[in-house]
Amino acid sequence: MRESRLTKYAIDTHHHVGELSLGIGDDVTGRDDTSIRPVEIHEQMLDSFGFTAACVLPGFQYDRTDGIANTRRVNDAIAAYRDSKPTRFPVALGTLEPLHTFDTCRDEADRLIDDLNIDGLAWHTRYQGVFLSDRRMHTLVDLAVERGLPCFVHLFAESNMEAPWSLLELARAHPEATIVALDGFSGSTQTRYLMDIAERCPNVLFDTAICFPLTRPLDTFVETFGSERLLFGTDSYARPVLYNTPSVLHELMASDMPQDDLENIMWRNFVRLFPQALTRMNLTIGADETTA
Repeated sequence: MRESRLTKYAIDTHHHVGELSLGIGDDVTGRDDTSIRPVEIHEQMLDSFGFTAACVLPGFQYDRTDGIANTRRVNDAIAAYRDSKPTRFPVALGTLEPLHTFDTCRDEADRLIDDLNIDGLAWHTRYQGVFLSDRRMHTLVDLAVERGLPCFVHLFAESNMEAPWSLLELARAHPEATIVALDGFSGSTQTRYLMDIAERCPNVLFDTAICFPLTRPLDTFVETFGSERLLFGTDSYARPVLYNTPSVLHELMASDMPQDDLENIMWRNFVRLFPQALTRMNLTIGADETTA
């Protein structure tokens, strides 16, 4: 056991901002102090877990009554959240709704880049009404590639709409896309499928959120594919905070993997994917430190 081990930074790839209740009541999650701004609450959570920074993405249960106007508000809010504290939240991901028309999505993608300087696109398709491999998702991935944006998709083990086969179909159809699969290690059987996808689809990266730890799958992944395709993520939502402690952090720190691999997972791979994060976090890191 090596729980005392540290890394230079700990950047969490996977923090939602916005509504994602998961059907859990206030008596379970507790209540936030409404006198504190959400960003300050989020910073307190980062500090309590020992995280340097986090990438923020929308909560996907937002009100859609007014269609694209609601989506624009969500995207505006996530970019403003990043800009309010870029040293702690250096990267923000927007979203496009698969059930909107392509022209509407294309116009919003242009606005995301030109007006909001968005860093990537994210989807949680079981909340957005389509399977991950729906034909409309293929057109949106093409759009992201044209705009030079990475695609973040969820792969929660309990949802057939986000099943591994749908990720495989999407990734194989778009080998030029950089796809980050979130929550992929959230089930024991699903983890086995992920190993196959990792072998077939080198354009897919994976985060560590909700990792089911039995048989130490993260160690196996690193031994098989290397550490360059794993991003540290916890899915520790800012509001409400759903974890007493991010167990995947302790699992990683207690592993026997080499320190360079751990540094890759905890922060290097993130800044390789988002080099702009270094400037926003006011970090000066030599090229040798990110390529080690």
